[in-house]
Amino acid sequence: MKLLKNKKIIMSLLVLLALIGGFFWWRGRTTTPEETKQKQKLTLPNNVIPGAERPYLSIEPLADGRNVEITIHNLKKDAQEMEYELEYQAGTLLQGAFGTLDLASLPATAQILLGSCSAGGACTYHEDVKGGTLLTRYTGGSEPYALKSDWKYIDNSTRETAHSSKDAKFQIDGRNLGQQRYLIIFNTPGYPEGIPGEIVSENYALTASGVLSGKVELTMRANEEGELKIAAWDGSKWVTYEGKVDGKMITATVDLVEVYVVVR
Repeated sequence: MKLLKNKKIIMSLLVLLALIGGFFWWRGRTTTPEETKQKQKLTLPNNVIPGAERPYLSIEPLADGRNVEITIHNLKKDAQEMEYELEYQAGTLLQGAFGTLDLASLPATAQILLGSCSAGGACTYHEDVKGGTLLTRYTGGSEPYALKSDWKYIDNSTRETAHSSKDAKFQIDGRNLGQQRYLIIFNTPGYPEGIPGEIVSENYALTASGVLSGKVELTMRANEEGELKIAAWDGSKWVTYEGKVDGKMITATVDLVEVYVVVR
């Protein structure tokens, strides 16, 4: 009986020593490059780099109402690859799409299905899409960085002319907007170069399933008061508009273009 008891004690000690040895082996083992990359992704904070170093991105709704396109137009801080996570609300469910873009040549575009397809090719489409967030991670440069911002998807089946961003700091109204079936208002993290002044607001990219043209009334909220103007990017140049300023709010009649910011 005593011998059996001693054997049990010895076996318990051996198991304990094996567990301790395994623990220290795990801590001291060499980390593979893929494990290092995954760890960086998990710990990489969002929206840390200055606004002037952030790329200009857009999200465009396609005319079929089933797909959107993500485009990275410029890159101010070096990177070789962009990984994206597009999350969105569809009815009561949270959906997502993931992918990677090679940044060797810009602009770079990814088309994303708002739905899913089986291996056999049968597709189902998400209904009542409202928009959500876009998280992008940039690697392969001098240091990795990540950006996250909101986007709002509008299925304009009722031909509404007035729309607003998810944060309600961007409100736009115009007859021509009623002619657009699908619209997206995106808090794009960056902006095209050559901005005419000091930016004192979020950056907003407006895209539609049709061609944007005509005049609209735009109200934007700045982060601070001052001599405010609205700066708009028409795809090739910046144009500024004066308007009625009330504290941090400015309202002006502007052309329908791609990007809007408030400058001082």
